[in-house]
Amino acid sequence: MHKTLTDVEEEFISLTRQVARTVGIDLTPFSDDEILTALESFDDWFTCFQIENDVDIHYGNEIEHWTEANRVMFEAIGITGLSDDILISVEKKWRERLKTWEMLRPEAKSTIYELHKRGYPLGVCTRRPDDPSYLLREWGILDKFSTVRWTSVPGYAKPYPYTLILAADDLGVNPQNCAFVGNSVDVDVVAAQRAGMTPVLATWAYTEEVVETPEGTYIINKVSELLDLLIEL
Repeated sequence: MHKTLTDVEEEFISLTRQVARTVGIDLTPFSDDEILTALESFDDWFTCFQIENDVDIHYGNEIEHWTEANRVMFEAIGITGLSDDILISVEKKWRERLKTWEMLRPEAKSTIYELHKRGYPLGVCTRRPDDPSYLLREWGILDKFSTVRWTSVPGYAKPYPYTLILAADDLGVNPQNCAFVGNSVDVDVVAAQRAGMTPVLATWAYTEEVVETPEGTYIINKVSELLDLLIEL
């Protein structure tokens, strides 16, 4: 979904600075590289935490789930002593900003409408930690999807095939008769292969991914190319 059907207004580091500023945390003294390293510390800690605590598939959906992870991020750049209340405020601001951060790509809506009109059962599988249905509804395409599966929990999330298999079951289609579209070889193509689906790599977000494309992967340069590709498949 992210950068496959959507685009973003600004990059994640800029968004991080903006969110921190809204709760009175000034990240101006820190370079983009320092913030990136802090975000990586956040990811590493949260990944280990979720696995060690055997959390459920939709862990991360609640604001409180992110308190300690956000603390780890800020402490990684030397900002310590933040209260739980401030950290919860950070997460609330994140969620408010994320509602408008992503936008549907211009040709995505018409392509989805046409695929639905042609009778293709459609679904979404995303590594978001929260249910994206509200965004799909806002963009006027939720009713075109028969299933929406989401998780960012390691072991369930892509590149593991869990959500893809669940989605195929929801659609009533054998995974080997499904195509899965994404923009990352390591995440999306691998997940499709593990699920037994035909991988389709979208190149508009990360053109460098093409050089790593494994055999059997179809490549599209714009969303509308799906209309002809799926006929061939």
